[in-house]
Amino acid sequence: MRKIKRFKITPRQKEILRRLIRGGGLLRQAGFSTELEVTKYILEGFATLNPGVVYEFNQDAHWELDDKNTVYKEMFSACAVTLGTALESWVDEARQVNPAREIVAGTIALEFLKSAVQFVTDLIHEQAEKEECEALDIQLIYLPPFGTAAAPKMLRETVRLEKVLTDKILPIMLEKLNANKVDIALSETTVTPFYTAVFLVPWQKTRKKGKK
Repeated sequence: MRKIKRFKITPRQKEILRRLIRGGGLLRQAGFSTELEVTKYILEGFATLNPGVVYEFNQDAHWELDDKNTVYKEMFSACAVTLGTALESWVDEARQVNPAREIVAGTIALEFLKSAVQFVTDLIHEQAEKEECEALDIQLIYLPPFGTAAAPKMLRETVRLEKVLTDKILPIMLEKLNANKVDIALSETTVTPFYTAVFLVPWQKTRKKGKK
């Protein structure tokens, strides 16, 4: 069951603005003098997005993600989400202004990535419910380096598989997902586009009432 989608997320400009304001004098250092300027900047970054996702449900782990089956799950969805290439160029432009502007732009970009991951995760939870299953917490395989940007809590605290494992299974997952359908590519350990996330969502059968 493979899904290939170009999808839309909401900009959440008010929520992101509040988060940036909590950064103290960061916005002033970045050259912003009003909240309206920041809001327009968030929407400018949002306009660069070209989100895409490929995900597939796997039952009985017919994908052998590594030779020792250390990431074996009876059921799981494998997912690769990207925001496209233009967002990275937008953040690069901010880097040319000053370090504070780069932090602001990078923080905004990671908030957009969080929204994309959450959007896909919600779709999978809905799909699991229809199959009388429960989708569990995601397990991250790949995230872009945060650098100096302030990453949202969801991306900071979500479980990541150990690097030894992710190095092995990342190329396998991208190949099996046909991630090139949404222009995701891997060169050695570099994933493009930059703002891309790859993760697993394990499933389990829903326990029937009265049974333990």
